Amino acid sequence: MKTAAPKMSLAPVFYTLVQVQFNPIAQISDYVARLQERLRRTGFPDFQAENQFELTIRRLDEQQPDVKPQQHVRWSFTNSERTEGYLLRSNALVFHTTAYHTFESFLERTIFGLNLVHEIVELDYVERIGLRYLNAVFPINDETIEQYLNPGLLGFSASLDGCLVHSFTETVTAIENGNLVARAVITDGALALSPDLFPLQLELQPQFTAVNGRNTVLDTDYFVVKRNSFNLIEIKSQLLKSHEIITNAFKVSVTDYAKEKWA
Repeated sequence: MKTAAPKMSLAPVFYTLVQVQFNPIAQISDYVARLQERLRRTGFPDFQAENQFELTIRRLDEQQPDVKPQQHVRWSFTNSERTEGYLLRSNALVFHTTAYHTFESFLERTIFGLNLVHEIVELDYVERIGLRYLNAVFPINDETIEQYLNPGLLGFSASLDGCLVHSFTETVTAIENGNLVARAVITDGALALSPDLFPLQLELQPQFTAVNGRNTVLDTDYFVVKRNSFNLIEIKSQLLKSHEIITNAFKVSVTDYAKEKWA
């Protein structure tokens, strides 16, 4: 077993989430009260139900595709500080945090939530496991973003005249039976969040809400789509592999200078 890398004293990670999709439970709402009570007693007292809308588009080969709005209910359970919590849908559980410390504690919270859902609902299988990290890279004092980033992520952001609106790069690779999506968004001003995360339910740490200048958000997402029987040991093993893949992607995204600054 590999030894965990020491935690950076100035780690740039500002938001982390894991999503595990399982077999759909049509009557999941019948179990929410029991789940909410258990989570309330273990440090997640804030609770709310949210309606989400998605557009489903079918028959794209016809002149007028069939477009149907679909409504989903999502239940949110968060701690009092609103820095970590769970999101439940009829076919998935998310654990997310803006107060990331170590992967070991993050994984422990994830497995705890999944085990609790399984204990109450009795899940049958898992269909998708995804892990996602967002890191904020911003220079300090008279430094430049070029000192922190791999040159391949800079694009034309440092070369073109005018006021930068944004610079975006995305690389998708197939690795270890899954897909790695690595994005870098360079902007001026506050941190730029991906639209699928907005509005962010949790409160960011002060050092990240204070960002106001040239910065880069490194958004790294690794997911495996494969149906397996529900097994917490196998889920944990997959998340350990996922974390290693994302860590390697982060290491090649930033410079040695950045790693020394954050150490």
